[in-house]
Amino acid sequence: MSMKYVLFFALLSLPFFQACTGDHHGKAESVQLDSGKRWVANPETTSGIADMQAILVKYEGQTTDVASRKAMRVELETAFQGIFKQCTMKGPAHDQLHNYLLPMKALFEKIESDNNSEAEAAISQLKQHLANYQTFFQ
Repeated sequence: MSMKYVLFFALLSLPFFQACTGDHHGKAESVQLDSGKRWVANPETTSGIADMQAILVKYEGQTTDVASRKAMRVELETAFQGIFKQCTMKGPAHDQLHNYLLPMKALFEKIESDNNSEAEAAISQLKQHLANYQTFFQ
């Protein structure tokens, strides 16, 4: 991955992280339930997760091609950034959402790997992670 792309993504992400209130954008912790219940998420977040799941379905069968994986990553990151941009959640639910979302960033990087098995493993992990959204949020 070129330094230009890394810098572009970093600069592009900054306003989205700043748009979301709070000062806990560091290392993510594991997601916890709200006393055994799911957290209430804003509709835009739930829609963004559904968009990311649809993107993965759209690219099924095409992920052995590096160019397709790059295109998929761009679409996934756009949907991901949209979640941050439209973040209206506050308090503990907001904190738990960040704990859920932040691990995806590392998976996005691996999706574009030149190593097909590493990329496929990241795609599989991302599918599972997105499926787990309903476990923690409603």
